[in-house]
Amino acid sequence: MVVARTVPAVIAVAVVAAGLAAVAWAQRPPRKLHEDVPSPGGDEAGGPLVGARPEAGQNPAGFAAGDKLLPEPELAPRGRGEEVFGRDGFSTDRQTEARPDYQTGSDGTLHYVSVFNPDVMPFKRMSALDGVAADYTAVIRSRALTDLPIGGATDQSRDRFWASLMIELRPGQDVAIPSVAPDMRVLSYEAQPPVRLTFSKDSADNFYVRSDEASAAGQYRLVFLSDADAGYFAPSLPRQRYTVAKVRDLAAREGLVPVLPAPVLTMARRALNDRGLSERDELGVAVDKLVYYFRGFEAKTIAHPTGDIFWDLYANQAGVCRHRSSVFMITANALGIPTRLVHNEAHAFVEVWFPERGWQRIDLGGAALRMEVQNGAGKTIHRPRAEDPFAKPEAYDQGYTQLEGDIRGLSKAQLDEARRPAGEGPPSGDWDDLFGDGSGAGAGSGAGAAAANDDDDDDVMGPGHGPDARPPDPSKLTPVVTVTLADAVGYRGETLRVEGRVDGPRAPVGGVRVDVLLSPAGADGRGAIRVGRTVTAADGSFAVDADLPTELDLTRYELWVSSREDARHNAAISD
Repeated sequence: MVVARTVPAVIAVAVVAAGLAAVAWAQRPPRKLHEDVPSPGGDEAGGPLVGARPEAGQNPAGFAAGDKLLPEPELAPRGRGEEVFGRDGFSTDRQTEARPDYQTGSDGTLHYVSVFNPDVMPFKRMSALDGVAADYTAVIRSRALTDLPIGGATDQSRDRFWASLMIELRPGQDVAIPSVAPDMRVLSYEAQPPVRLTFSKDSADNFYVRSDEASAAGQYRLVFLSDADAGYFAPSLPRQRYTVAKVRDLAAREGLVPVLPAPVLTMARRALNDRGLSERDELGVAVDKLVYYFRGFEAKTIAHPTGDIFWDLYANQAGVCRHRSSVFMITANALGIPTRLVHNEAHAFVEVWFPERGWQRIDLGGAALRMEVQNGAGKTIHRPRAEDPFAKPEAYDQGYTQLEGDIRGLSKAQLDEARRPAGEGPPSGDWDDLFGDGSGAGAGSGAGAAAANDDDDDDVMGPGHGPDARPPDPSKLTPVVTVTLADAVGYRGETLRVEGRVDGPRAPVGGVRVDVLLSPAGADGRGAIRVGRTVTAADGSFAVDADLPTELDLTRYELWVSSREDARHNAAISD
């Protein structure tokens, strides 16, 4: 297959036969006149990351998440009203203890600040508590910090996330930051102004960041790429059957079961007896019974309190997320199942440890009139790989933790996507179907496999259909897409180099996704297929090695590059 460049931004594809390849390949290494068809992209095809190898001081350009490509967030100055981690603020404070209370009525409006993309809303981990005091206060058992390595190879078993936040640094001072999961790894980071950082965490897997540089002082924009075990977000029981007693023994070896004070243990065992639970029970049966009971809590006043806050909340099934999660944590730990209480500014939930599986996020629901989300515009909502398997009373499914009810700050499209059941769309950690063909050819080097009119093409500004089907939004800027370089010749099963830029009326457009498409010459864009995608750099430039599919017809093609619509810009396509 020979690709010849014409004007403007048009290529042609022709059959390679004896005597036809010589002109186009005069200055290239000799080629065979038959086709060897390797797998597109070689052994590295199928990876989720786009651009530079992740490392300290260098983030990749983006990564594949489900059917999307998420560009690196901008290293922008502090936004208006944006809170700073390292200062006191409603979303940046780490609670080092939490005691249940008698304020068991429904919450009013909850305020949630989005930090991650995809966002695990409303399950951001800000304060995890793994111990219990004699007055039922949940605490951090050990605040000693362990420094964490930067980097690691991500794979299909893990979900990836961007984080963007403002931090205030002082030399050697640890700043509490949020996380998506207990085993979150920081694969790479960038800071503006540039500074060397160290990440660490405590016994409850609360995360911190610091700089030991003497000059580190003031506010910095921190953008980091992380990943986490996908199983954390889609809890499931171990394959092997365990009794609770066996789980307790295994957890004890890891030092995971907190020692409950005698008065706390006495009341918790009373609750276990009331539920008919003991250490002889099978793990799945015990957890399902507990989850069902605590998801049945209601926001209401306790009519006749005894003065024992644990028993009053338990016996009356009274309270919102913080009440049910706190009492669940104590009860499950008394049974021998390691459990932690996790908070952020809008929600509380629990993490339960299972053999083989590790820590699992279990939401017990809550009760609030509405939730207002800040900084969520344009982000995708994280989609776990499976539904929560535990019992769900009807009231649970209708709560704000499932993004049902009065949710402000998210678009209808975001909410619709988040509410789709697992199986009705790709999970956030998947990248095999980024191109809709099941090839597994993700964006490991900015490359892609062909996808003819897949579901994700609905929002592609494609030749011959995009501009006519969806007029530009007059409230947004319309950029110009320019192709500055395209290989003159290509072969099926190999790559086609395409470079260019996306510019707005006043400035380059960075961080926007672009798609490379081929359509048969003279067809006015009809029958176009996508062969690659990437994201633009901060200066608006892009470069992609598009994978030419092995099944591509041997004929002449026109090349097009389109940019995606985002919160500020309309979609656009090259001339």
